[in-house]
Amino acid sequence: MLKLDYDAILALAAVVREGRFDMAAKSLNVTQSAVSQRIKQLEDRVGSVLIVRGRPCVPTEAGLQFCRYVEQVELLQHELNERMKSLGGTSGSAAAQIRISVNNDSLATWFPNVIKRAKNELGIRFDIFPDDQEHTENRLKTGEALAVVTAIETPVQGCRRVSLGAMEYIAVASPEFFDANFPNGVSIETLKNTSCLAFDRKDTIQDQWMMNCFGETVEVSTHMVPSYEGYVACCLNGTAWGLVPSVAAHDHIKRGDLIELSPENSVRVSLHWQTSTQSSEILRRLGDLVLEVAKVHLSPDMYRSG
Repeated sequence: MLKLDYDAILALAAVVREGRFDMAAKSLNVTQSAVSQRIKQLEDRVGSVLIVRGRPCVPTEAGLQFCRYVEQVELLQHELNERMKSLGGTSGSAAAQIRISVNNDSLATWFPNVIKRAKNELGIRFDIFPDDQEHTENRLKTGEALAVVTAIETPVQGCRRVSLGAMEYIAVASPEFFDANFPNGVSIETLKNTSCLAFDRKDTIQDQWMMNCFGETVEVSTHMVPSYEGYVACCLNGTAWGLVPSVAAHDHIKRGDLIELSPENSVRVSLHWQTSTQSSEILRRLGDLVLEVAKVHLSPDMYRSG
């Protein structure tokens, strides 16, 4: 059996978390030289490179295995402390940190309610990777995250999926933009020469909306705005039209700040919670909490496990 230095594994996890050796050293309250030496000794012992030095430093596949190990140990330690606390053996425990990946629109709308409740009820601190809802599951596949909110229905191998509900998106624009570009109404023809917003090059929701409305898509001039706040601001200031979560858009529409391009059409994106089938008790409780909050804020969907 390979005997490993736990301090070295903690140093590796700190470098991955912070992205830099100096910041990892600061977080561990040791010297940068000590961090480098511990990781080098660990690499020598396992016979494999564990981290690719760069800006930021990233783990190799072997390095990710150690990061997963550290996270699982920390969660188990947190659960043990909680059990001992309930038996009167300890006075308390530090918050457990859980690395998850959540789509940007959820982070900007309903998921902050999860963060607050998880902190207060479960003693959880989050390390969240934001991404597009169709790509968050990649973080689960690589081991960078222990759980994800994703639009992908098929469970990652070795993982369990719980359906959360659907986020509804509606196409909106400012009154000035609408009047200037759609004086005769919104059609596939009038969309051709307009400016549209996309979160990034992976974002295809605009094409989905056009297909729902007209059964075809057209080329539009697209601005890439990889920020939820920036995206909405560009809709409000008349830069372009875009797809915004209805839960966030309705207040703007009521105030007259935005106009919905096609009130009878929307795009519904089903969201799912995925985590390992071997996840800990605290991750199971977190999953229950995520589902509870999602049912309040997302559109009804088929709430089932997979």
